[in-house]
Amino acid sequence: MIFIDRVDGRRIRDPGPFHAILPFLMRGRNESAVYYSKDIEVDAAVRYVHRRNSESGEHRFSLFGLILSAAAQTFILKPRLNRFVHGRSLYERNSLKFSFIVKKSLTEDAKETTAQVVFPPDLTVDSAADIISRAVDRARGQDMTPDEREASIIHRIPFGKFVVSRLFRLLDRFNVAPNFMLESDPLYSSAFFANLGSIGLDTPFHHLYEWGTASLFVVVGRLFQKETRGSDGVYRKKNYVNVKMTLDERIADGLYFARAAALFQRLIQHPERMERPPNPGQSDPEGKPSESNIVY
Repeated sequence: MIFIDRVDGRRIRDPGPFHAILPFLMRGRNESAVYYSKDIEVDAAVRYVHRRNSESGEHRFSLFGLILSAAAQTFILKPRLNRFVHGRSLYERNSLKFSFIVKKSLTEDAKETTAQVVFPPDLTVDSAADIISRAVDRARGQDMTPDEREASIIHRIPFGKFVVSRLFRLLDRFNVAPNFMLESDPLYSSAFFANLGSIGLDTPFHHLYEWGTASLFVVVGRLFQKETRGSDGVYRKKNYVNVKMTLDERIADGLYFARAAALFQRLIQHPERMERPPNPGQSDPEGKPSESNIVY
């Protein structure tokens, strides 16, 4: 590579011996994938969404938006999640950017597109709702997003897909790919999300993409109910969603991931905590990591 740093990230000079050697032992993201599945109780989150929407008289808040907000605040409080491996080196992203799939309308035949959101370090649940709403409206209102427009042009050029993909890979390999190319590509992001719950589907595990820099893929499933035993010994039905994640284990260690997952779950279950900006300088709010279904 020509340059050590990139327009979208800064190379970590001393990641430690173990993390320095991991990219040489596991060369691709899917070879390095860790799979995590969790049923998260969302009764408080559902009530919060209904209350905030009724107070404002608008449909600004959604359960998926709340989950994105929780993920974003988790990334801010756990900055090692915002890393990626490129060219056998570990990088820290310059911004917090999520990509997610948007249906043009809620029908089987409706086209899918992608929306991209960039979150500030002082993110709150309110500012996140505004950012997400604008991104969804923009994606649904456009005939084609910038990345779709570029793909359409390339598709029409003879040998365009071969030439452009080879050229882009070469520029990216040497860390000289221009920022406008990386900004328009949804796979150059901190994480990629798919909300299958919006169309009533369960969650599969999704592979990571070798193209781009996304080290985490999150799939959110449909809302369902199951009985759980309370502290008083009584079984009650509660609302849950299943969340499945695929992540690149080369960016951080297992304990870090487990504590990040516990924090993510706690923010979803206590959404009012997200009304204040996260403070990375504070001690970890979650204490010990909760039980997690991390499978290698």
